[in-house]
Amino acid sequence: MNNTASTRRVMAGAFAGALMVLVLSTVLGWHVGPEVAGETDGPASAVRDAPPGTCLTWTRQDAGDARRVECDKPHLFEITGSVDLSADFPPGSPFPDAIRWEGIAADRCTEMSVQYLDGRFDPNGKLGVNLLRSGEKSWNSGERKVWCGMQDAGPSGLLYPTAGSAKTADPSNVHPQGMCLGISGKQVYDPVQCDRPHAYEVVGVVNLGARFPQEFPAEAKQDELLAAECPKTAAEFAGGQDVVSRKGLIVFWDTLKQESWLAGARRVECKVGARLPDKSGLAPVHGSVKGDVLVGKEQAPVLLSKLPPGAPAPAGSPGTEVKAEETVVPTNANSEHPGGTPGGEAPATPTSTGG
Repeated sequence: MNNTASTRRVMAGAFAGALMVLVLSTVLGWHVGPEVAGETDGPASAVRDAPPGTCLTWTRQDAGDARRVECDKPHLFEITGSVDLSADFPPGSPFPDAIRWEGIAADRCTEMSVQYLDGRFDPNGKLGVNLLRSGEKSWNSGERKVWCGMQDAGPSGLLYPTAGSAKTADPSNVHPQGMCLGISGKQVYDPVQCDRPHAYEVVGVVNLGARFPQEFPAEAKQDELLAAECPKTAAEFAGGQDVVSRKGLIVFWDTLKQESWLAGARRVECKVGARLPDKSGLAPVHGSVKGDVLVGKEQAPVLLSKLPPGAPAPAGSPGTEVKAEETVVPTNANSEHPGGTPGGEAPATPTSTGG
């Protein structure tokens, strides 16, 4: 789950039938998920011969119950195409190591997925490029087919459902108002309940396309708009003009890069959080800005996932309730939070996190 435009995800995933998922992080590189042993070490029936546009979901940690679903339903993976590697790896070729697989995934799946999306791939967006492949046993038996696709995964490696095809959904990397994003060290982590330590709470979503319906706005123009909009939104969400600052929090937001704008992204988050005393990063915050808040004075512990990378996020946990996007680019919509138009006095020192 690409938590913000400035705090990128690190992801890894796994798939059934000894299929493995390689997940692209646009900042920190590729990570290879662990192999999941299957009865035949081959592709799951849900994947074999699946055409581009097929969406998959599963509930087991090893994805052993993977099945096809309509893309407007919650799903964990959308196939963008398949690649036969036989020309590059003739019979007898050794099973590629992790570094070689990373190169294959980056070289072959990124291009295929961009084509599938008609060029509308947002490198800072919600979805990353993934690759499904079978395991070493199937490879040694001659299997050379891999499946490229799009998927949303959190920094822990947990997979989060999406609804709506990646071809038509708004790629904006935003979360619902009131959602809190966890914290690991100084980094943004998976969605959590707001009473748990978190990096920030989303207080609203702004559609920049409503104010800038034509050309890409320079980030200085975005900042000018959001410096008025986000503090007002935060005050309305928190329940008072000075609530945010009184609770030791600040207002900040994301801006969009031009490549994201060209891909169709228009929405950004307004959020509240806190800095560590030495300003070296985000401080852990306990509690929603709507209630009692405790701001930590020390760096949050670094979290290590205890689940296999690629396991679905537990049903009902924050971030798992999704609905299909209705439009590709919501350029004519109003701001998606109470308050509507920009303006108002700032309740706290605002900060842009950039893109």
